Amino acid sequence: MDRLCSLYPAFTITTLTVHRFLITAATVAAKGLSDSFWNNTTYARVGGIKLAELGLLELEFLHRVDWRIVPNPEVLVDYYRGLVSRTGDYAIEDEDADVVATGVPAAVGSVEVPGEEGGGRDTKWEMWMRDVAHTSDSKQNPSGESSNNVGTSGQA
Repeated sequence: MDRLCSLYPAFTITTLTVHRFLITAATVAAKGLSDSFWNNTTYARVGGIKLAELGLLELEFLHRVDWRIVPNPEVLVDYYRGLVSRTGDYAIEDEDADVVATGVPAAVGSVEVPGEEGGGRDTKWEMWMRDVAHTSDSKQNPSGESSNNVGTSGQA
């Protein structure tokens, strides 16, 4: 959403358009980042818009972001740090931490979880960031062909 607002300064979200924008972004994210998602009819019903409108909004959204729906890991880390800095319940342990073997700053992978005795650690974030950083590697199978099976039924 921020990317669209920065690319198109005239683009504004109002109380009349916010639901359209959110359902479109959620639809694109679900389809692009998950192997299982609902059909557009369901998303349109949840968003309170017509099916044809959702299809047009989805296509326009993808064109506007140049089909780049996964942000760089550095952008995600910036958002993460911004969220952590806005709450008193979480704290990044060491802002100047060295990069660990995963390529993710150690501070990102080790967050104090409130309410856990002994300062529990949130390692799911670190694993997710490592997966995001290596998604381009996992999109290729050993033969070098794309492993994206969208639109195939698996039948010969």
